Amino acid sequence: MQKLALDMQIPFFEPYSNEISIADFEEWLYSKNELEQFLDYDTYIKLVSLNFKDRNVKYEMGKIINPFLDLGKFEERKLRKVLTDIINRTDDFAKSLIETYNLYCMGYCFFDQLGFGYGLMFSEDFWEYSDWENLAPEQKKNRVDQIFENVKQEAELILKWLDEGKIVLTGEADDLGHYGYIDNRSDTSRKPSTDEIIEIEG
Repeated sequence: MQKLALDMQIPFFEPYSNEISIADFEEWLYSKNELEQFLDYDTYIKLVSLNFKDRNVKYEMGKIINPFLDLGKFEERKLRKVLTDIINRTDDFAKSLIETYNLYCMGYCFFDQLGFGYGLMFSEDFWEYSDWENLAPEQKKNRVDQIFENVKQEAELILKWLDEGKIVLTGEADDLGHYGYIDNRSDTSRKPSTDEIIEIEG
């Protein structure tokens, strides 16, 4: 089955990554009449007939549209957002750092140093994300300052692997929910970049 062009796929990715609301996606879908040219008639009708007020609509939409999407590109988009949040030290820095541990647990073993190290550490310290949000701005800054250069280096390394095709995401998950990827790295690159995890004082 032929995949949609990437620029046509991206709007379908956005509601799953909470970049836009379902209501905004619904408005886009109804305005994109040319979509009918890229999908078969039955698929298009099923899409526009969905009840977008149903809480399970994302799941139902996925059953219809996923065969036309490159789910590896969706996963890559998700990972790039996490990595750039870390590198650029955005307001989502802490949330994205914690997410690296979740990504490691989801099967992305190349997050071993970033996710299993730094991400896990943040997950343990801020199991309730509200604990992080309740810190004073100066406390947040000091906490991030202690690890930023190391974490940034690890994030840049993973981003480089994605850019160079050393890591290629498939978007496919096994029965345990672990996502697959093609690992084109050298044996040396597959080893953790450092052997130590910085201890952070509370």
